[in-house]
Amino acid sequence: MTYERTSFKFKDRNCILDTLIKIDQAQKEAIMEKECDTCERSLLQKIFNTRPAVFYLCDGKPFKVEVPGEPQDTIFFRVEEIRNDCVLLRILVKKGPTWDCTDFTVLLSIDCICAIQCFPPIWCDKCGKKHHGF
Repeated sequence: MTYERTSFKFKDRNCILDTLIKIDQAQKEAIMEKECDTCERSLLQKIFNTRPAVFYLCDGKPFKVEVPGEPQDTIFFRVEEIRNDCVLLRILVKKGPTWDCTDFTVLLSIDCICAIQCFPPIWCDKCGKKHHGF
């Protein structure tokens, strides 16, 4: 991958899209397994359905948003859906060792993303539900 040292602008964005697709697919597979009602369900069901991530913009700073009802902004998100050149993100709030999956989502242009930092998977009760707050 090539990039310009002064601006962090990547010339090859396929790695970002590929990573978003992998995160989205893994989360959707976890949701589908949870909905499956078979005898093997308890043995095969995944215990996590969300991969929290931080998205770094081309200026090297993390993408952050205000969270309604929360005192601080957040930089943590869950990939909900990839829509053409954008990714729909559910807003997550880290509260000590636990996570809060909010009802709010935001759209981010994939072209604005230069790096993705993933964190250990969590369970999000609101996964798969779309409540567009922004």
